[in-house]
Amino acid sequence: MLRIIALTLVAATLAGACASGPGEGNSGIAPQTTTTTLPPPEGVTFVRINNASFRPSNLTIDLDELQIVRWINEDDREYTIVSRARVDGERVFQSPVLGPGDEWEFDFTTVPPDVHRYFMELGAQTIPGLVDTRPAQ
Repeated sequence: MLRIIALTLVAATLAGACASGPGEGNSGIAPQTTTTTLPPPEGVTFVRINNASFRPSNLTIDLDELQIVRWINEDDREYTIVSRARVDGERVFQSPVLGPGDEWEFDFTTVPPDVHRYFMELGAQTIPGLVDTRPAQ
């Protein structure tokens, strides 16, 4: 008899949960969700730092379409992104220290088109990256 009462209560609870509309009560059933990935802002492309690597590590951009590269630190440690020194010893760019969740961007229209090599340090190791902004040949 107790088993019949328990089954009746469960059935009534489920029927009530199914009958209630959106936002009515708490049915205990997880709502269906949708994940939307927004496109990057116009002229911007992303490089993600994850698991001590750049994703993508080699990037070719057409400066007529993409001008800005935004690095996003999705790792659990701090990094600084540094361009390799040019022949004259100058660096094209260097980010501030990027903590977990931080972002930094560089506008490649501010420098001549070239193969811009960069890195971040991980202890004694350097993790390389590259942005090629040369026109298509």
